[in-house]
Amino acid sequence: MYLITNRQLVQSDEEYFQKIEAAVKYGICRIILREKNVSDDVLLKYAKTITKIIENTNCKLIINSNEFVYKKVKPYGIHLPFEMFLGYEKKKDEIVGVSIHSSEEAIKADKLGATYILASNIYETKCKEGLKGKGVKFIEYIKKHVSCKVIALGGIKEDNMKEVYNSGADGVAMMSAFME
Repeated sequence: MYLITNRQLVQSDEEYFQKIEAAVKYGICRIILREKNVSDDVLLKYAKTITKIIENTNCKLIINSNEFVYKKVKPYGIHLPFEMFLGYEKKKDEIVGVSIHSSEEAIKADKLGATYILASNIYETKCKEGLKGKGVKFIEYIKKHVSCKVIALGGIKEDNMKEVYNSGADGVAMMSAFME
């Protein structure tokens, strides 16, 4: 399970880090630090605090889209939007995840060396209101055409998680379920 952070879903930094700590205790294995509306300095502070929270656990930190913070913190990996990934020079053995929204993007990201793809949105979600979910058939199709890991995102909750895993997903990512 992956946690995608969103500071805007909580009232304070204190609550933010409490939610992350609770998710780590729950057993998540990856945290994608994805804060779109903060400065590099604030993001760097968040990354360092999360690094302390996950110390001595099996959980790993992934920085979303910010190469400056990625290079400063040297976390487990970096996560990129598809278009940004197309221009990224992946180093050997580097962990690079890619957000995809179509089977074509999934196949291309895999061919270009993505470590994993984050496939969305599987179900309808508040984060993308009005956008119909692609369903688990999307995961099934992608799994037949890529060799990298496929992580499902979008509207995934405890009551539909089994269906997602049964479709072949290697993991699930959630934001609201952990941050709210």
